[in-house]
Amino acid sequence: MARKYSDTVLFRGNRFSDTTKQIKRFIYESVLATGYAPKVKEIVDAFNLSEQQVRESLHDLEGGIIVALQNEQHAHIEEFMGQKLPDDAVLPEVGEIYYARPFANFKNHHRVFVDGEQKWYGECPVECTTISYFFPGKEVIVRSIAHDTGEAIEIIGKDGELLDYTPRSLRIYWGRPFGTWLSTKGHEGDFIFPCDKNYFFSSEDGYKEWRSGRSDEKGQIFTPVMINHLLRMYNYGHERFDYQYHFPLLKVMLAAFTVGIIRIKMFLPIPNPFFLSMAKFFRDLRKYGYKLFLDVKLW
Repeated sequence: MARKYSDTVLFRGNRFSDTTKQIKRFIYESVLATGYAPKVKEIVDAFNLSEQQVRESLHDLEGGIIVALQNEQHAHIEEFMGQKLPDDAVLPEVGEIYYARPFANFKNHHRVFVDGEQKWYGECPVECTTISYFFPGKEVIVRSIAHDTGEAIEIIGKDGELLDYTPRSLRIYWGRPFGTWLSTKGHEGDFIFPCDKNYFFSSEDGYKEWRSGRSDEKGQIFTPVMINHLLRMYNYGHERFDYQYHFPLLKVMLAAFTVGIIRIKMFLPIPNPFFLSMAKFFRDLRKYGYKLFLDVKLW
């Protein structure tokens, strides 16, 4: 498959091993075919590897923000991102795949429809804006629930592009800055935690009413267009099985104002601390025993 972004690399981090790439392919082929990720035992059997070898690859994929593994904190949840889980939802066991981003490995309220078929579930509102990457040439509809009103929301995309969404006042709350992802007390090294408070809101007014009096909330609100634009810069090629995240320097600089990386306050351009905290996240990766799987590209 032709690459969708420049290969001009300014800084190259670690690379996934061939075995890890093959395991990644196996995981996503299962998700696309069945709606669910394979169990660790299935991966062990498919590749004739030891469980330790498979878990080493899963550890790297988790550090590369590709998968998240179930942990004790999320093993018995009854609500997912503010909404009650379906009665027939079955959560992964501890150590199994919880997210194969941008998909969740269990039933939830972020339902994904392709050609009228629904067997997939989105990981979170942020990732749902570009989930259509994984279904090339097809129109993908995500149907979910507004956190503030409970009303139905809908996002329509194709090949990663946002085609439409309802209601037109829809907003997305990105609940946790990067710097809090791995180092929040009680959630150290927890790759599920970052998305726990990502919500859809029916409108900016609904968000402001919810936010009133919640001084402990550190997240920010974005339009679906802003989130889609931001993720498309980083997610080009995400549907490829050899993909790992990249930072397209010139694209980010050109889009800094339109996606909220730089915001205007008192008529002055101010770097958004929400995104600046990514530096702390990179430090925390090393602190908790993960490698940095990230390329800095020119474009």
